[in-house]
Amino acid sequence: MRATSTSPRALATARPRRPSRTSARASPRTRASPERARGSNADARGESRIDDDIDAERRRNRAIAVSAVAVGACAFVFTSGTAFEGAGGAASAAGGGLARLEAASAPLDAALESGKPTVVEFYADWCEVCKESAPMVYDVEREHARGVNFVMLNIDNARWGEEMDAYGVDGIPHLEFLDARGNSEGFIVGKFPKEVLEENVRALERGEKTLPYAKRYGAASAAKAADVVAGAPSADPRAPDPRFHG
Repeated sequence: MRATSTSPRALATARPRRPSRTSARASPRTRASPERARGSNADARGESRIDDDIDAERRRNRAIAVSAVAVGACAFVFTSGTAFEGAGGAASAAGGGLARLEAASAPLDAALESGKPTVVEFYADWCEVCKESAPMVYDVEREHARGVNFVMLNIDNARWGEEMDAYGVDGIPHLEFLDARGNSEGFIVGKFPKEVLEENVRALERGEKTLPYAKRYGAASAAKAADVVAGAPSADPRAPDPRFHG
């Protein structure tokens, strides 16, 4: 019998194909080499370190900025406080000194019953001389607070009308110096240097009966007539007052 012939095309179709080299082997573009993978990991770690460094730098910058603000605020408070403490400062500082004196003032009755000498100052918030002298009065008060009472009486308060009459207050500031028994040993009216107040307070603290400056007048603000209790005698009440000597 004659063998059936097969066409070349049929043979080619039936014959199994050999895998091509390009399909069996991964393309250089798709196959990642170990060196490239390691490089990519290194790059990722490098970028992470850079990000960490940037974050750390930002945190340092924020800390420096906060510290600078805090230092500036402290410097402002310090310089403001220094200006406030100055005896020859501006009107705002002087007003602050007057407010501090008011806050530190002892009650009059308690001071007179304490067995210690007392300095009583008659003043008013509108009194410019009172404001100017307030820082020096505050300094002297702090130095002698243990041995001498300091009392502030605002003449705009009608409650102190009798005390104004008793000590003949017609100008302010008016500082009355009382011994340990409440007897008046002298007074200062108006503007005065710090040493005058210091020497009188030291004499009171030592129990001396004669003050270095028993009667002293300076530039003063006139006390308003409306501040004096109605019906009070117009004569100086200190002459017959047994608490007044000298």
